[in-house]
Amino acid sequence: NISAAEVEAALITHDAIAQVSVLAVEDEMRDEEVMACVVLAPGTVESAALATEIADWARGQLAYYKPPGWVVFVDELPVTSTQKVQKALIFPEGTDPRTLPRAHDLRGLKQRVAR
Repeated sequence: NISAAEVEAALITHDAIAQVSVLAVEDEMRDEEVMACVVLAPGTVESAALATEIADWARGQLAYYKPPGWVVFVDELPVTSTQKVQKALIFPEGTDPRTLPRAHDLRGLKQRVAR
């Protein structure tokens, strides 16, 4: 089991990230995979290289299996009046966020590293 709050706490410290929410998405190999929904800091340019940088950086902060296998850039995260992210509203119902053009598949970078 992976704590979304733990992964979010690690990711939010990255300079390029203004907001982040982590959720589970379907995965053919692992049943579920970590997806980070990222709102970028002002002035930061979205790119596949940045998605890879975020995932690489997360691997230095978390156990090998906890970093996101997917990074998707979003313009905003829906929140309640108390600023709690409404994860169920990030993507329209019936949408597979893995298929969105702003989603980056980084599962190939997740490998256990001998220490």
